[in-house]
Amino acid sequence: MKGNSQPEDAKSFTNSGTDLRWIAVCSAVAVVGFLLRFVNLGVKPLHHDEGVNGWFLTNLVRQGTYAYDPENYHGPTLYYISLAFVEVFGLETVSIRWSVAIWGGLMVLLALWLRRYIGSIGSLFAALFLAISPGMVYISRYFIHEIFFVFLALAVVISILQFIEREKAGPFAVFWTGLILLVCFFPGTYGIAGAIADEGVLFTVVQVFVFAVETVLVLLILRSLLSWRDGRPIYALLAAASASLIYATKETGFITLGTMMLAIACVILWEKIVKAYSLKANTSRSLIAIFALPVLVGLYKYDLVFDGIEWFYTNYVKDPSGEVWLHYLIAVLTMSVIAAFVYFLGSQQVSDRIDENSEPSWPKFRAALGTGIDRYLVVVASLTLFVYLWVLFFSSFFSFPEGVSRSFEAYAIWAKTGNRDHTQGGPFGYLRWLMEIEAPLLVLSSLGLLIALIRERHRTALFIGFWWFGLFLAYSIIPYKTPWLMLSFTLPMCLSAGYAINELASSKDIANRIVAGVLAALACVILSWQAYDLNFVNYDNEKLPYVYAHTDRQFLFMVAEIERFAELSGKGEQASIKVVSPDYWPLVWYMRNYPNTGFGGTMTDPDGADMMIAKANAQEVEAQRRFGRDYLHYGTYKLRPGVELMLWVRKDIAAKPAKGIATEEIP
Repeated sequence: MKGNSQPEDAKSFTNSGTDLRWIAVCSAVAVVGFLLRFVNLGVKPLHHDEGVNGWFLTNLVRQGTYAYDPENYHGPTLYYISLAFVEVFGLETVSIRWSVAIWGGLMVLLALWLRRYIGSIGSLFAALFLAISPGMVYISRYFIHEIFFVFLALAVVISILQFIEREKAGPFAVFWTGLILLVCFFPGTYGIAGAIADEGVLFTVVQVFVFAVETVLVLLILRSLLSWRDGRPIYALLAAASASLIYATKETGFITLGTMMLAIACVILWEKIVKAYSLKANTSRSLIAIFALPVLVGLYKYDLVFDGIEWFYTNYVKDPSGEVWLHYLIAVLTMSVIAAFVYFLGSQQVSDRIDENSEPSWPKFRAALGTGIDRYLVVVASLTLFVYLWVLFFSSFFSFPEGVSRSFEAYAIWAKTGNRDHTQGGPFGYLRWLMEIEAPLLVLSSLGLLIALIRERHRTALFIGFWWFGLFLAYSIIPYKTPWLMLSFTLPMCLSAGYAINELASSKDIANRIVAGVLAALACVILSWQAYDLNFVNYDNEKLPYVYAHTDRQFLFMVAEIERFAELSGKGEQASIKVVSPDYWPLVWYMRNYPNTGFGGTMTDPDGADMMIAKANAQEVEAQRRFGRDYLHYGTYKLRPGVELMLWVRKDIAAKPAKGIATEEIP
């Protein structure tokens, strides 16, 4: 519906797209998000998993090969994305982390496209919460798959909403479609160039020529797409591409996309319940319907509930740890949210400034698909792109065909590890971690879900609420638990929290608006402090939830000493180093330019090596017996909780005069 059927708030919303204030605030939020992700990226040593990913990337860069293995590792997208960054900026710690951080920053911007569905204030605060979420920032500074994975989840949602609502493709959609098409053509660049010439100048010239031809072809395809219903099917293609890349990034994609489907079903079911039982006109009935299931589950699992209450009392009332003032702020925020919800129930004068005519529905989706042959073409084109990208990445750009069949094996393997590995924390594991470091998002997103249930006509907000709650339940039930998995539901939590602020701040009731300001201020203070503390101060403090078996900063001291002694040996990067410790990741990454480094992982004689690295305690006696005569035990360095490494240097090298590396030089 258009024209006069729009409410005044919706009209003002639609006509404010060029509002300079909006652009300025959005830019400020984006700057905060990018700065937190890119500043001082090398301060934190690589995690064990980052080291493994770095090893795969190193092989891809230097040998041109990557073979997907579902037994222990995630999908291939991370390596091919980072390959582009490495080709430009080199194979360095900062450059590989840039390849991940960029998606964390773009996620902040992408949330702003929800303005029509969760309100201007809602989308701004959703973006801000994404920008300063401690976990979102922390994992954005990690060279692992998770951030690109959750970015793609948001891209799927935005693409589908845009497909339903927009009748013409926007410039950003056209740009990303062009980029994806270039990736699709990429195998041809190397294939044709390799068939004509070997490595060398001619090979490069042919590559450039073929790439130029492919670029022209992509532009022609884009022109055809834009002439097809003004480019509207482009959004369907983007949704299909994002969904395919989700699976090519992590095997847990079926949980994310499956939960989205269930969330849609829950929205439809809730609307039917509201209509059938007249909940909209009866607040008490609404509250009973909302809280009935949680209460019944709580009664059934009363032992778990009591354990949770006991944990909360011990850690937040009886003996709080960490910054006490932070606990008080979280307590004030929690009580304020409860009070805000109670007051909101009795507040009747609400103008939420959300364009309800833009809310998605099944009839709108069918209309967006078109009619007749158009509908089939959209579906076939989307499915074709989905399958092609799946095959493209899992086959390592058609160089490893077995990877496609292996991609299906990952789900059986994950089903086993999901019940066996990393099972710490129990069913309340994620709830505890959220309370420790993402409490504002937890309480505000809960408020957002409750408001959306009461105001069920906001389908997108209700979908987002069911989305985060469904993922939270799914991952809580699954025994396998690692902190970075929280990002899958932290993302929609940020969106739901932004919606909650929007509904209060856009009310005509002054009390609601004041409460919105208080809640937003408290949330921003808490999240900002925790983001700073986690990412720039205590990034290796294992007591914090996201710091999961992370490499200690002392490890970088050892790396610096290895580099110093390598120079003193006169061999530089050709120095010989033997690593006999069974625990050494991510040292493989830091020794990537030292070809004479051996990672045997078992005790052996030095055989004249310049340096030896052994595991403290477990190998200390044997190391002294084998190395003590010719080698100096220069120092012991913490690798991660429970693991320390000993650096042994040949005495003739250690005796050479040189200024040591001051520990102050390494954060």
